[in-house]
Amino acid sequence: MAVVEMTKIKLVGLLYHKESILDALQRTGCTEVVSTPEISDTVYVTEEEKKSVVSSDYDRIKKAIDFLEEHIASSKGKSYYPNVVDGGNFFVSYDEFFSISEKEKDLFSLVSETERKSSVLTDNGNRRNKLVALKSQLEVYSGVKDKFVDFKDTERVKVFFGSVKQEKIDVLNEFLNEMPYSGVEVLKKSFESVIAVFTLKEFGQEVSTKLGEIGFTPCPFNYDVSADEEILRIDNEIKYLYAEDESADKFACVNYDKIKDLKILADNYKFKLEKIEDSEKFCCTVQTFILTGYFPKGYEEKVSAAINEVSDAVFVEMSEPSADDKPPTLTKNGPLVSQAEFVTDMYSSPDYREMDPNKVVFFFFMLFMGVIMADVVYGLAMIVFGRILARRIKVDNGPKKLWNVIAISGAFTMLWGALFNSYLGFSLPFYNAILPNPIPQGNDTSGLMSILLMCLLLGVIQIAVGYFCKAINSFRSGDVAEGIFGGITWVIFFIGFIFAAYTFIVSYLIKDVDTSTPVYQFFLQMQMPGLIIAGGALFVAAVTAGRREKGFGKFTKAFGAVYGLINIFSDILSYARLFGLLLSGMIISQTFNDMGTGMFSSGPAGIVLGVIVILAGHIFNLGMGVLGAYIHDSRLQYIEFFSKFYTGEGEKFTPIGSNFEYIYLTK
Repeated sequence: MAVVEMTKIKLVGLLYHKESILDALQRTGCTEVVSTPEISDTVYVTEEEKKSVVSSDYDRIKKAIDFLEEHIASSKGKSYYPNVVDGGNFFVSYDEFFSISEKEKDLFSLVSETERKSSVLTDNGNRRNKLVALKSQLEVYSGVKDKFVDFKDTERVKVFFGSVKQEKIDVLNEFLNEMPYSGVEVLKKSFESVIAVFTLKEFGQEVSTKLGEIGFTPCPFNYDVSADEEILRIDNEIKYLYAEDESADKFACVNYDKIKDLKILADNYKFKLEKIEDSEKFCCTVQTFILTGYFPKGYEEKVSAAINEVSDAVFVEMSEPSADDKPPTLTKNGPLVSQAEFVTDMYSSPDYREMDPNKVVFFFFMLFMGVIMADVVYGLAMIVFGRILARRIKVDNGPKKLWNVIAISGAFTMLWGALFNSYLGFSLPFYNAILPNPIPQGNDTSGLMSILLMCLLLGVIQIAVGYFCKAINSFRSGDVAEGIFGGITWVIFFIGFIFAAYTFIVSYLIKDVDTSTPVYQFFLQMQMPGLIIAGGALFVAAVTAGRREKGFGKFTKAFGAVYGLINIFSDILSYARLFGLLLSGMIISQTFNDMGTGMFSSGPAGIVLGVIVILAGHIFNLGMGVLGAYIHDSRLQYIEFFSKFYTGEGEKFTPIGSNFEYIYLTK
């Protein structure tokens, strides 16, 4: 399949029917609304006040959902915790989605109650923090039996009550001994001792100055109770505040069954917001509106029936998009190739008028992932875990496709692993590998060079395919000359280049290569024809590069085409990263194997420990390998491959009412 053809719809209806028509289009599940070009005697209408109210209510509902789910989660293990707690998104029918308004009043009462409780809990949290800080200060005076108010001045005596470091008390005693009717009483002896200092009022200033010098801290409290009594009161108040938190947990658990309705209501309000935003794309008169949109070709009857069901006072025009239109892009591929859409869309969706690259991306992406990982057991693990994680996701969205990509690439990993005879880094003794081991065996680097050459050859092939795709896009747009000279010519160049350079590169990279093999002899005979083909193609590309230029521009374009070979060969060298990642993964794998097997000679304990080391090492190698393979494989697609032909920048087809946060709509 490819990019799906779109039908353009232009609709003129009464403003009175606007909401019902948008609801009807949402029910079709196949119509995207776009901005209508401005028409004379019409205006764009904004509904900022309504939008603000709906947006505010939507946020309130979401906060209520978060409040309930947070407190339900904190209740886990308690007696009132719900027996069954479902997580994630869920499926909802259209009837259930639109009928949620019947429960709106009760649900907003619940929202208001969660807001009240949330406000109370916030105040309680602030109060609790203050109490904890106060308790920390009071604990300095814990154990002092007297009330705080008992430490007050009399008519002639000045009293200082507070705390000071124990080591300073002797200094204070020496000072007070020189003053008549003065003294200090240690009420609590510790690192920070609590003391009461008594002196005549006429000596108060001198004593105060001395106390400041030795680091005395005056007591800030004046309670009519002792420190222990006040601490007990604070503890009781903190317990009460925590009980309020538990009350919120119970409230959330009791209302657990209403979370589903709240989520439906939240997405219902999200749809209301979307309708308001779409309405701002309409051109309007006093009584009518003009809607423009797109839907996949073949859905004309479905869309017409949905509109006519809610309004007969409407004019509908359906047509093919014009050259000036920019329809959204919808790709339709088989169950395997469609998983590669995740990789392509991470870069950019295809432009509506270019070829869908997903088939080619699927083949090369999976192929390269297999080359990098290249182990039968690793591939099996990727298939199993990829499918398990993909099956946990209910709809075919991005994350599900990502796990499917890993699972599918696992099959290619198994294939390449079998070719290398690699099973967790071990080789089967009764099976001869088809491909040489890239890890050098002593001074023999022939295997390493052979695999490097293979990776570079894969790069040449993919880049040639990229130019072929460029030719297809040019032919589709009617630019036949660009398709031939900017696409096919370069494909022919690469074919000739492979024939011309094969024997030279093999002889240079691989020591003592067997020149008697049929493959080597075939390429040896094709060396001169390949050189002629490559040279001729390069000459044609250079001569035709400036066909649209005038004067000196023709020469500079021709020179640029030849000079561009440097960039092309630089792109080819980028495919050496396939070899580098393959080699590093194999070396790490064999290193852990050697570490583990080296422990086997230490007896049963060594065998157990060795197996643990091997398994842990391979789990690490697999995880890091998949991450690195995905990143570098994507880079090859985006930079080396897409740069040859891919325009991208398409607007992904998003039907009205299809972008929900909590639900999946079903018919």
